[in-house]
Amino acid sequence: MEILKEREKNILLYIIENYINQAEPVSSRTIAKKITNRWSSATIRNVMADLEKMGFLYKPHAVSGRVPTNKAFRYYIDRLNYSEFPRKKEVMALEGMLKPRYHYIEEIMVDASRTLAAISKYTSIVVEPRIDTMLFKEIEFVKMSKNNILIVFVTSAGTVHTRYVDAGEPLDMEFLASMKAYVNKRFEGIPFYALKTEIEKDLENDKTRFNLLLSKVKESIETIIEAKDNREIYIEGTSKIMGFPEFTDIEKLRELFKALEKKEKLLRLLDKCLKEEGINVILGIESDIKEMRNISIITSTYKITDKSFGILGVIGPVRMDYSRIIPIVNYTAKTVSDIIRTM
Repeated sequence: MEILKEREKNILLYIIENYINQAEPVSSRTIAKKITNRWSSATIRNVMADLEKMGFLYKPHAVSGRVPTNKAFRYYIDRLNYSEFPRKKEVMALEGMLKPRYHYIEEIMVDASRTLAAISKYTSIVVEPRIDTMLFKEIEFVKMSKNNILIVFVTSAGTVHTRYVDAGEPLDMEFLASMKAYVNKRFEGIPFYALKTEIEKDLENDKTRFNLLLSKVKESIETIIEAKDNREIYIEGTSKIMGFPEFTDIEKLRELFKALEKKEKLLRLLDKCLKEEGINVILGIESDIKEMRNISIITSTYKITDKSFGILGVIGPVRMDYSRIIPIVNYTAKTVSDIIRTM
């Protein structure tokens, strides 16, 4: 249900768009100059006062115009068309990513973060998918000493995870080769979250000499899945934040940079965006991280498999140009998904 009348909505949207562009409080006189022969200055002032009472605007100083609140930006964002395309030059820059031949998903993440920061003019962030949602592709055993081996897990997306284990007994190369062939044939294409259960079934049903090493593989998978906060986060263009008037306060800027370094908290915040595919906007005070209450994060999910998603997006002031940035983030996610699908 629409909570604002047409006139209130139009004036609020004008104030938001003006504030996004100018980063200054908007006065009734400014609106009256732009919207000539439509409403009187007195009418505009009354509407602005009503919007302030409803929590959409506030006055930062006794004598000044109004500034949109987080509630106003949420109202504005929820009414944007997320399906719009970026501008032509931005599409061309993103499609340029399709030309290189990538060998590893890490290369795509790095390239995506750089490209997104460059064309959005904001700080970009790209998070690799959770390991438990990825599909198992293959395993490799590297003998390090008499009893010790390095287990190398490769996902269908090309990410690599390693664990160093003590096998408890000497293992020859022929045995390791046999074990590798067995595991790769038996478990290829199974999601990592289901891999542990499948291995447990084999351990119960098959009392072969593979069991000791297979139990070590299961333990390694458990530690990999439990370390879900060890995913890589690629952040590019942090210096761009300093170019906005909202961040002239050095102490606030320092706190924000510290927050970006707190990987576990940042992942927990961004993982909330995995609940739904597509665009998600974490707006200012909606953030769980206190130091990030003065910024917004626009994210979208990119697809690895039908059940495996990563996150990418941009970080900027609450008055970000959402109508321009949301299509860019959305298109970048689609491009990354397309690249991964063709690897």
